[in-house]
Amino acid sequence: MYTWNLNLLSNFSLDHFKSTLLLLLAAFISSPTFALKSDIEKPVHIDANSVMFNKTKGIAVYEGNVSIVQGTLEIKAQRIEINAPNNEISKITATGSPVKFQQKMDDEKMARGSAKLIQYQVKEKRLVMDGNASLSQHTDTFNSNHIEYSINNGELKAGRTSKKVKSGRVKAIFYPTNKAK
Repeated sequence: MYTWNLNLLSNFSLDHFKSTLLLLLAAFISSPTFALKSDIEKPVHIDANSVMFNKTKGIAVYEGNVSIVQGTLEIKAQRIEINAPNNEISKITATGSPVKFQQKMDDEKMARGSAKLIQYQVKEKRLVMDGNASLSQHTDTFNSNHIEYSINNGELKAGRTSKKVKSGRVKAIFYPTNKAK
């Protein structure tokens, strides 16, 4: 069984925005191994055309060619919005044409992904990717118009996950890790 691992997220506060961002970045990488452990210790570099913080509303928005780099992790999006009413993050949304991310794993292989919209629902601990979504690590790939991953139970759903979601086919390519003896 191929397991996608996103066990690094929990509840956050807007006052600890840098820590939040680090965990958001970790959410974007889903793989059976872990991201480079040294990446979490690296500084976060954010480049965008504009940023807007509204503490009263609990919103932070980076817009226009947003680039986030921390160690080997790179995220590119047109817009990243963090919703934190009452100073507790509830949802993080990245949009682009597409949003792209990549990071080197501890096993030295690259994990990559993309989608037009990537959303992390904090309380539900659920990652949702919509619009030509793709996840890959090394030679293994997973593609669908809609992908959902529950961190709580490790369940990955793709394709048409409900009557409300109209989605195309799911395509996956997995290479065996154990060679026949």
